[in-house]
This record gives sequence, C-alpha cells and structure tokens, in this order.
Amino acid sequence: MNKKGQALIEFILIMPVFMIIVMSLIDIGNIYMKKYELNNDLQIVEQMYQNNNIQKVALYTANKNVTIEEEINDDLITIKLKKRLKINAPILTNILGNDYIIETEKTFYKENEQ
Repeated sequence: MNKKGQALIEFILIMPVFMIIVMSLIDIGNIYMKKYELNNDLQIVEQMYQNNNIQKVALYTANKNVTIEEEINDDLITIKLKKRLKINAPILTNILGNDYIIETEKTFYKENEQ
C-alpha cells in the first residue's frame, strides 16, 4: 500500500474545509476589529457634540464611510453609528449575508452652556 498517496488524498479532502474555516475566522476577526474602531469613532463624535462642533460630525463620518443617526430630546442625545462591511467567506455569506452592518449607539446628556 502506498502511504504517500493516501496522505495526498487525505490532504485534498481536508484542505477545502480548512480554508473555509480560516476564511471565516478572518472575517469574524475583521468584524470585531471594525466594531472596535466604530466604538472609537462614536467616542470622537460624542466629544464633537459636547464641544458644539456639530458641523464637523458630518465631515468626520463621511471620511470614515459611516452613517449616523441622531435623536435629540431636550438635553438627551442618542447617536447611532452604522458601517457596512463586506463578507468574503463562502459559508458566512450564507449565514450573515453579503454585506454585514455593524452598529453601535450611545446616549448621553448634552452639557449646558453657561
């Protein structure tokens, strides 16, 4: 019996499954990394609101390719940031869809100017 031929057949059978797992792990890691970056962007946008630089918010979010939704009720401000992320792994596209939307939101009080 030829052991080298058997090992080659086993490798050929295992390799596609291994590649799908690796691609999925890379995409999942990318999702978490982008979520972390989006949380940082949310903190920067909150600081812009606190410093009354609301005009810079639109420019900042456009440069970061992020959509913003805001809701202002008296002194309470709710900001939601969303970003679209392309998924590359074949199995994950069936589960999550071709584009995955990452979102984060924060509610804070607007400091009163004196």
